[in-house]
Amino acid sequence: MAENTSSISDTNDQHPRPPRITYRDLLSQFKADVYGKEVQSAATYSYMWMADQMGHVCVGILVNQITTFGARLLWPNLGWHRFAEGVGLVAAVAIVATWEASTFFSSKRSATGLFPLGRKLLRDNAIIATSYMALGAVVGFGFHVGIPWSDIAFIILCTIAAIWLAPGWLRQKMIWQKAALPYLSRLAEFEPTIGQDAAKALQKLLDGGAPPKVKPAQVIVGGPVGSGRTQLAAGIGTEFAFKNVKMRYISIQSLLEFASAARPPDFPDDSGPVNVNYWPWSESQVIIIDDVGPLIAPQRDHHGDILDHFRGILNGELNSVAPVLARCHTVWVIGDLCGPGNTMLAGDVLDQFAVAVSDYTKGEQKPLVIELRAKPVPEVAGADAARPEAAARYISTARSGDDANAEVSKALGSGTNLQRLVG
Repeated sequence: MAENTSSISDTNDQHPRPPRITYRDLLSQFKADVYGKEVQSAATYSYMWMADQMGHVCVGILVNQITTFGARLLWPNLGWHRFAEGVGLVAAVAIVATWEASTFFSSKRSATGLFPLGRKLLRDNAIIATSYMALGAVVGFGFHVGIPWSDIAFIILCTIAAIWLAPGWLRQKMIWQKAALPYLSRLAEFEPTIGQDAAKALQKLLDGGAPPKVKPAQVIVGGPVGSGRTQLAAGIGTEFAFKNVKMRYISIQSLLEFASAARPPDFPDDSGPVNVNYWPWSESQVIIIDDVGPLIAPQRDHHGDILDHFRGILNGELNSVAPVLARCHTVWVIGDLCGPGNTMLAGDVLDQFAVAVSDYTKGEQKPLVIELRAKPVPEVAGADAARPEAAARYISTARSGDDANAEVSKALGSGTNLQRLVG
């Protein structure tokens, strides 16, 4: 693993900025991943991808060795000994292709159906793995044919092909790892703690893209411990990153620190490991803000105090970064310190948090609230728990163009049930 990699920047000063990774950046990341030592720097997803493909090449060489050995034993009995090496190559490619096809269909079966499976990306991933294993089989073939210099020639040709196939995939891995997500999470495999309505609403946001292509939107994710809040947040970030969107995952505590020292247009940041260099949060198209609940937990005994405390943080400590957050999609992950399966920040209270976020960012669209529920424990050991349905709703605000604006403000002041105002 590496010591250093270049800082990727754009000449355009407008925010938010789409990802831009040049060949120079790819070469710098390659050097950072391959030349350094893993005990000195963080493991990167781009390094793991390259190591994975080297493993595929070695698998191809090994499989070709086995199939060629078998063909040489069998073919003399058939009088076709001159074709043993060619048969070994074909058999090796067929075996690795069958293996990758089986992994593709296995991944399809594991999808929950709540979110559409990224079949194209999954298929392309199986194809690229097959390609690298096939390159390994071709290298093995070059050692077996017995033609002078054939081994060197095949190694050079396969190396050129391997390099030619790599840039697109390395760009994807770099875009993801620069988002600082806690882990990779695909929504197609999201554990069923979210219902169809919530999944459809969230998928509509993902399919629409990110600013500046669309207007900024606000998403509030709530639910008790064990409901999958962080998994969902990481899934949203992963899906956006795989759509070539520049996104960043940060905690609200980090955001508070950055805001306290902000001097617009300069915003402090944590660039992360030297061989990764996170996307600047102030330039991101999507920002996921986690751990909001614990920050306001001291006020958890009184709903009104919780909301007032949250609004005070937004309009006070975070006031300096409001224009930045108003220009991008923001996902606010809200929980509290209640015991497993319980939360006080639910229902109308969570809706009021959504309105507070919309007021803070001056959102022109209704914020989307996704209220997760913990997966119930089966009464009988080994029995399947029923799927809990998450609530998904759009909340009317003062800028959503809804005729109920005055009623919303009145409801917020009086604590009236907001469920009937859901769009």
